[in-house]
Amino acid sequence: MIQAARAAFSAHGFHGTGVAQIAQASGIAVGQIYRDFANKEAIVAAIVERDLEEYLHESGLCAAGATGDPEAVRQWIRTFVACEKKPDTGRLVAEIMAESSRNERVAEITRNLQQQLRRELTAALQLLVPVNTDPEQLDQVAEMIHTISTGVFHRRVIDPEDPGPAVIDTLMACINASIDQLRPPSGEKRPAVRTLTAAP
Repeated sequence: MIQAARAAFSAHGFHGTGVAQIAQASGIAVGQIYRDFANKEAIVAAIVERDLEEYLHESGLCAAGATGDPEAVRQWIRTFVACEKKPDTGRLVAEIMAESSRNERVAEITRNLQQQLRRELTAALQLLVPVNTDPEQLDQVAEMIHTISTGVFHRRVIDPEDPGPAVIDTLMACINASIDQLRPPSGEKRPAVRTLTAAP
């Protein structure tokens, strides 16, 4: 049912999609959908939660952190910044973001998503820097990465090939320089890289 809802929201938008359409596409009765989900917003929340779990934990940051390899973590950050998602995923996220400006429940879902992304970005940075790094500095770099990724995402919604690899390389050079400023000066020993495991 979630996949059917995702396809319908991507194709027709939030307002252009009714629960009856989702029911027809999924083969699940309308009554059953309403037993599982109070409204369309609840369906959106389920989509966002599932996608975030897969992106961050099943194949994303936790997989990188579990390797104990700082370069794997940096590669995860690059993937996050590059936003090379399937076009339908981009359309769905853009639709959810647009609806959040009109619908407080969807806005709350979006705010929660952004807060979790920032927490995970901060966790990623903690894998790369000393234990005693200033948390405020970590938060600032995480916010910078999140802001850059958001800008790239909006560009890719319009044109999936824009910006190109050279621009992503330039953005990552700025990000890596900011990360490196959080590390000890050359010659000082830094603590071993932490590992990160998926939340239960």
